[in-house]
Amino acid sequence: MATLSFQNKRDLSLIETIFLSVLFHAAFLFYIPSLNLEDAKLPMELDIDILINQPEKIKEVISTPEPKPIKKIKPKELLPIKELVKPEPIAPIVKPEPIAPIVKPEPINLPKQNSNISPSAIKKTIESYSAKLAKSIARQKRYPRIAQMRGQQGEIIINLKIDGQGNLIKAKIIQRSEFKILNTEGMNMVKRASPFPKPPKELESKIFNVIVPISFKLQ
Repeated sequence: MATLSFQNKRDLSLIETIFLSVLFHAAFLFYIPSLNLEDAKLPMELDIDILINQPEKIKEVISTPEPKPIKKIKPKELLPIKELVKPEPIAPIVKPEPIAPIVKPEPINLPKQNSNISPSAIKKTIESYSAKLAKSIARQKRYPRIAQMRGQQGEIIINLKIDGQGNLIKAKIIQRSEFKILNTEGMNMVKRASPFPKPPKELESKIFNVIVPISFKLQ
């Protein structure tokens, strides 16, 4: 019951409040037209300068630390650098070549000299052999083409040193022509003809000299 009475009172006060609010607004609406708004004075504007003191800037004080004393570093003593000694190149080991066995030369059986041959007979034998030798060398003649074109002619005499088997030991020009090309060809003829025909038996055991003339003539 108490609860119902409290609720009824609350509803009455709310209705009363709404009713009073409506009456107030209605009276205000009727009153506003009777007011002369032109006579109303507008409020004066006041200019008020408000001075605000700005705070002073705070100076930052930075305390610099005192520098520490620098320790002096003593330089280390440098040790002397030893020069590098390059090793000497090792010479390659050369194997000794095998020594060939020494072969003793077989004794050459030279024909026995005929002590009964007179010097005059030997001279005649050499003269006859020199004629045969001159023909053998003449077969090797090659007249130089340049000498033929220039009409060069001449005669040379060669001293030949020959052994008993017809081998040439030494050749020397004892009489030259006036043209070098003919002298050179004469020596080449001797080389091409060597070895020479075998000498007679009387000369087999001897080393002798033969004089051979070589002629260059244009026909």
